[in-house]
Amino acid sequence: MPVKLPPNSICSLICIAVAFCVAPASASPDGDACRKQICDGAVTSCMGSEQQLNPFARTADEKKVYCAQFFDGCMKRNIVADLPWYSPETVARFLRCPS
Repeated sequence: MPVKLPPNSICSLICIAVAFCVAPASASPDGDACRKQICDGAVTSCMGSEQQLNPFARTADEKKVYCAQFFDGCMKRNIVADLPWYSPETVARFLRCPS
């Protein structure tokens, strides 16, 4: 006879399985240093870009917070191709960083 789990239990099991499968890979110190250099450059490029029409970065303080978020995302290997500070060359350099 099959065991019936409440719907919440099934959801919990799926969430645990997904979290286990997508856990970030451990990185080497050389890879982290390489990515940090690239991610610092992305934040610098963001800070130098025009953001006056961006509702999240209209003031200097808002822009600083807005651009800083790209460092964390970049270091977690989340790079979005439609942002000007992630040029194809930057992405290519990023992909050449050691794991």
